[in-house]
Amino acid sequence: MRNTYNLIVRKFIFFMIAAVAAACLTYTQAVAVSASQTKGEVNADALNVRTGAGTGFDILKINNENVRLGRGVQVSVTEELAGGWYKINFDYAGGEHTGYVASMYISKVRDKTVLAENLKIKAKTLLKTKVNSKPTSKSGAVSYNNKEFKLKKGAPVTITGVRKKSGIIWYSVSFKYKKKDLTGYIRMSNITIKKGLIQSYAIKKCQVYKKAGNVKNVLKVKKKSVKIKNGKKIKVIKEKNVKKAKWFYIRFNYNGKNVKGWVLSDNIMFTSGQEPAKPAVKPDAPATVLPLSDAEFEAAMTAEGFPESYKPALRQLHAQYPLWQFKGYRTGLDWNVSVTKESAIGKSLIPNTKESAWKSSEEGAYDYVNDKYIVKDGTSWVCASPEAVAYYMDPRNFLGEKTMFMFETLSYEPAYQTANCVAGVLNGTIYSGASYTYTNESGVRVSKTYQDTFMEAASLNGISPVHLASRMKQEVVTGTNSVSNSVTGTVPGYEGIYNFYNIGAADSSTGQAILNGLKFASVGTTYMRPWNNQYKSIVGGAQYIAGNYIKRGQNTLYLQRFNVTPNATYEHQYMTNVVAAYSESLKAYNAYSGLIASNPFVFYIPIYNNMPETACPAPSGNLSPNNYLSGITVNGGATGQTYTPSIPFNAADGGKVEYVYQVPSYEGTVTIGSQTINAKASVAGNGVYALTEQVMRIPVSVTAENGSVRTYNIVVNLIN
Repeated sequence: MRNTYNLIVRKFIFFMIAAVAAACLTYTQAVAVSASQTKGEVNADALNVRTGAGTGFDILKINNENVRLGRGVQVSVTEELAGGWYKINFDYAGGEHTGYVASMYISKVRDKTVLAENLKIKAKTLLKTKVNSKPTSKSGAVSYNNKEFKLKKGAPVTITGVRKKSGIIWYSVSFKYKKKDLTGYIRMSNITIKKGLIQSYAIKKCQVYKKAGNVKNVLKVKKKSVKIKNGKKIKVIKEKNVKKAKWFYIRFNYNGKNVKGWVLSDNIMFTSGQEPAKPAVKPDAPATVLPLSDAEFEAAMTAEGFPESYKPALRQLHAQYPLWQFKGYRTGLDWNVSVTKESAIGKSLIPNTKESAWKSSEEGAYDYVNDKYIVKDGTSWVCASPEAVAYYMDPRNFLGEKTMFMFETLSYEPAYQTANCVAGVLNGTIYSGASYTYTNESGVRVSKTYQDTFMEAASLNGISPVHLASRMKQEVVTGTNSVSNSVTGTVPGYEGIYNFYNIGAADSSTGQAILNGLKFASVGTTYMRPWNNQYKSIVGGAQYIAGNYIKRGQNTLYLQRFNVTPNATYEHQYMTNVVAAYSESLKAYNAYSGLIASNPFVFYIPIYNNMPETACPAPSGNLSPNNYLSGITVNGGATGQTYTPSIPFNAADGGKVEYVYQVPSYEGTVTIGSQTINAKASVAGNGVYALTEQVMRIPVSVTAENGSVRTYNIVVNLIN
């Protein structure tokens, strides 16, 4: 696979991960932070604080000592800087100070008043109510044209989050008022959610009842009272108010069966990215997801916007893997436009060893004069044909259990993305079970396994370790016992430099891609560069991938290959190999061996506008596309003289110009002869022509072996 996104430092945005220190003072006292700032907590053993955002800046000194913060120290994040650095305030040596630290070593501390956010739950008001500007009873109301108003009973709203202040639960809501989009807060008691299936979980252990409000009628299964544990995943179906108390009707899995019942709403919270802390789970424990019934699954596919042509394969996968979750990624892009954009010269490459139907014969992709495909990278990577691009872009061609993993979300899921999975990816390479030794910035020699390094890179950057190991394998592993020069550390001029993901390795027909990547790895202060050891390359490269791809929406293999997100659409693509997402998906599938059926993998599957009714077929055929002429001859009938055109014949013109011949009338006839560059092409138009008109236009058509036709135009002018 070839990396095309080259950020060879247009701007030096200083940042880098701070090193672990040994000899200097480590400060471990907890500190107080301003409520108006984002709280954070150090997650490293010793974190350098610098005078600026980057390793080009000195370590901050206080009382002539380098400042390093220990694990658990709390700070205030006052500014998030581009490239992975935070500006922070912190308490040290009896005073408050400001400095800069690498963001990956700071864990933000959640605002405990926020119970859930990033929600999109449809609801309506239970009574006429004002909308508060803040989640407090004393706050003012949201206003329209500087006038406060109240929403009428039954007004539709969307719940976007949940907050708890002074014991009262508030819903943050968005809504329309007189065609204007507004937001605010309404007490939970004044809103009712619409009937549906809302992903939620228990925030405390609680009893389940048969009826709302009837605490004497508990739900029983096999004569045993049913309770749900803290952290249990459930789905809220509807709600009901009984004697000023809100009850949720829920569905959940109980001993392998779907069970329904009523619980007090205080025990339940909607699922979002801000869940309260839940009981720790074992690393290998699968997440609890309730399988959908066939009817629910059909409704879910429709809600996700999947076209009918997607559904047969998804039904089959659902039957085989009921825990798998399929999300429709609606690109909003026209299918034909997208294929054309991704088929542009140099945008999508394929090995020259493929049959001709897979390779582009467009101008700039194929050298008709020399009858060969133009190499765009290395020694064998040529442009893929539009048919090949369409085949690999069409998600319907890859809705199978193995290839589905090109649509898997690439965020870190420690429940099933384990060290054993990484070991599975590394198996069959020189990195399997292997260790390396490097000197950290404190001058301490450290030994690590590659497996553990990928796990650490995943945890620090929030990215799948399976994806990282697969990406490395795709980029630099060339055989069971061989690797690319990108990771040998022996390339002249770049001794001791490593680039495990080939980042910055821009395509080059002269084979300079590796050198371009090593240049990127050797300069700059971002992403832990220079990558002068294996650890910095693997962990810093993971930060690059996470920041430049995963966190900007390209969070699947498919979207990294075909960027159909709104951000730099059709550009900023990690690889040009049109097959890359497919081949990496197989590595991911194999890495998850034994975990496929038991884990709730989430897949985001692209959907385009104006797609063909059926999946685009794989190209077939190895017929030559060459329909060029190597030469044209025009001979007089009476004298046999060979005439030359006003513009000399040039094989590279490919019929774009007319060839005009001045022939005396006494010749009576002319004989047209033409020769093809490729012996398998055929010509229509050669032969003898009587000179019966003052100006004669004679077309010569060349049909390539694959059936494509090119026409050359010959003009004969009679002269006396």
